[in-house]
Amino acid sequence: MVTNGRISQPAQGFARSQRLHLVIDRRLLEQWARGARPLWEILPAIPPPRKPPRQR
Repeated sequence: MVTNGRISQPAQGFARSQRLHLVIDRRLLEQWARGARPLWEILPAIPPPRKPPRQR
């Protein structure tokens, strides 16, 4: 879930009960939008991009 607001405690509880991953709140969205760091550095749950396969 991405939001420019805050995620309330009830919403966090509901997300856990539904096995939803709440990843980006206002603070992280601002960091991401500024483009100073790639998303995989801001969100450790997201792996860095893989290198493309080598062409033969």
